[in-house]
Amino acid sequence: MEQKMSNKQISKDNREYWSNKLSKKFREKRSAVESMHLAEINKNSEKNYPMFLKRLALDKELKELKLAEKDFNDFFSSIDKKLQDKRQKFADATLKAVSKINQWKENRDWEYGSSLPDYSDCFEKGTHKHCGMIDKYLEEKCLEETKKAFYQSKKGQEVQMIDDLQEKAEDLLHSDMIGTEVLKQISLIAQKSKIAITIPETTLKQISA
Repeated sequence: MEQKMSNKQISKDNREYWSNKLSKKFREKRSAVESMHLAEINKNSEKNYPMFLKRLALDKELKELKLAEKDFNDFFSSIDKKLQDKRQKFADATLKAVSKINQWKENRDWEYGSSLPDYSDCFEKGTHKHCGMIDKYLEEKCLEETKKAFYQSKKGQEVQMIDDLQEKAEDLLHSDMIGTEVLKQISLIAQKSKIAITIPETTLKQISA
């Protein structure tokens, strides 16, 4: 008995199932066939490449690109080394200058002042102001040394004399000397210092009373 064909269409789910299955099977078969010829295709492609480039007329552009790329890569490879070399040179120069300043600092007993740059600072990122720091420190010390030399000169002796007389007057105030005599001596010191100090007679009487 002859079997009748159904007029009913394939359902959506069945259609999707068979579509996916067919795609997979044909894809696998195509891949297998291509694999058989892959080596031959690659060999022919390598052989055809020079002629392919010639047809594209890219010789000039590719040559320029090759040179530019090499130049860039060479520079990029060397930039880190150049930076490290310059940083080390900067650090060595800083250490040399600061070491010599520290020798003078110890010799001249320079206790206070602005900060000096540190060797390790040279390896930090960014720009630096070591010269400015050193200049500021040396300017301070130059002023300090100039003052010291001035007060040791003839012109500066007056200031030293004032300091000495002030110390003498302070010592008298804290001595066991009789009060009236202390004030008289301080008055004499003031005269030597050209300082106007007048001790009234009433004060002397009060102290002696």
